[in-house]
Amino acid sequence: LSELLVMLRRFAARTAASAALGVAAGKTFAVCDGSSARMSRTSSLGLPEFATPAGSDWSNTSQRMLADGLADWVGNLEYETALRSLRQSFALPLTVVDELRAHFAAEARAGLAGEPSSLAMLPTFVTNRVTGNEIGDFFALDLGGTNFRVLRLRLEGSGKLGAVTQAAYLVSDEIKTGTGEALFGFIADSVAHFLATKCDNTLDGVLGFTFSFPCHQTTLNSGELLTWNKGFSASGVIGEDVVKLLQDQLIERGIRLRIEALCNDTVGTMEAAAYMDPRATVGIIFGTGTNGAYIERRAAITKGDGPPSEEMVVNTEWGNLDMRRFMNDFDRQLDAKSSNPGKQTFEKMVSGLYLGEVFRLAITSPQVLRALSPECAAAISTSLGSRGSLPSASMAVCEGDISPQLTHVDGILRQSGIPSTFRDRVLVRDACICVSSRAARLAAMSIVGIVDLKNQNAQAPSVDMSTTVAVDGTVFECYPYFKERMEASIQEMIGRERASNVNLVLAKDGSGIGAAIIAAIARQ
Repeated sequence: LSELLVMLRRFAARTAASAALGVAAGKTFAVCDGSSARMSRTSSLGLPEFATPAGSDWSNTSQRMLADGLADWVGNLEYETALRSLRQSFALPLTVVDELRAHFAAEARAGLAGEPSSLAMLPTFVTNRVTGNEIGDFFALDLGGTNFRVLRLRLEGSGKLGAVTQAAYLVSDEIKTGTGEALFGFIADSVAHFLATKCDNTLDGVLGFTFSFPCHQTTLNSGELLTWNKGFSASGVIGEDVVKLLQDQLIERGIRLRIEALCNDTVGTMEAAAYMDPRATVGIIFGTGTNGAYIERRAAITKGDGPPSEEMVVNTEWGNLDMRRFMNDFDRQLDAKSSNPGKQTFEKMVSGLYLGEVFRLAITSPQVLRALSPECAAAISTSLGSRGSLPSASMAVCEGDISPQLTHVDGILRQSGIPSTFRDRVLVRDACICVSSRAARLAAMSIVGIVDLKNQNAQAPSVDMSTTVAVDGTVFECYPYFKERMEASIQEMIGRERASNVNLVLAKDGSGIGAAIIAAIARQ
């Protein structure tokens, strides 16, 4: 009887694995549109799984079928233990999500009141809504990562954006970590080059400045840097007005562009979307970093002073949400070895700058290495043993691989000199899905947290209020199945009816355009 049971289990496992491969092999994967195959559930080994609502379109179910089948097929308890450990480490059940929502709300309310909080909830002094009728030619600068962008654009009114001319300039590590004078001098030199090569040497105009770092603003066109992040550490800038630092450099070069507005990339993303869709009242970034901004009632912002207004855009700086209570061992390892331990802990669990490192720590953990073939485990320990040796882009390639033998996963591993069996590749891909699925659920939680806050603070809250959430960033745009997981998680958190009124839209490269729109509002 026991032999018969073993045979039946092995047959069922082979069938499940073959079915998973068959489903995946017949589908098409598109790199940046998030499209994926519709897959049905099947039974597994009882290992922890993420919620997979009916009709959700991503690879979780197929991957879980495949990995569970291989674990049972070979009768290898170390393989099954590795799967269980990974899934339990990154599981985010609804009960924990509810705790997170309450935590987010409490921190946000404290931030709005000026009380101690991990959420800065910074007033932006953007007090007028975009109408879509703003017109004119404007310039914009966008600094917040590896590339610095300069734009010239035309607003034509009626929600129509005219010609856009732009150029990108690489910000070297030397500039990022040098002096503030060198950084803002580089920005001004880039502007001068843009004006000379793209704008017939035009030297006059109105400028909006997207500066994607936490600032304490006292007016729309001034702001003191609170802290650097995203790999920047230029000296002599913290505590200084970044608008003045840049304006002085422009004047020194004879450039007469007037900086009329300073904004964060999330604010710019929201305003760019609002020019065409007045329901866009939330702006989000899920890319190298993460942050969110939204329109809040002025009466709910009880800290500080400001111009009289009914509402104001608030920059949450939610990347710094204190997540220490919700971190796993891999998160704690990453945080301890980061340049800012104890800070930006939410960002370290969600953003593209860190996902690859979390994944690397997971697959180099002893419980996972024991489940891999000896050759693969030895090579992973050697090749991926150092911090930063596995970028998030490699995760995206692995997770988007639906080839029968996971050849793209094999290619990523071989780039680092790592041989692998099919079983190894399945386990590596399962680790990818664990890390990215948790990130998508956390991303969904932050959006729901903002929607909760907006409804709680509204004069006439309604579950029927339709909100367009403008999202930019490569994780949202290009990471396989990330958007679909977010949408399914939002539905799980607040129900189908309310979720149908939360519309996630891609606002690609909207941050710079939004700064120009805010400058247009300020001028008018």
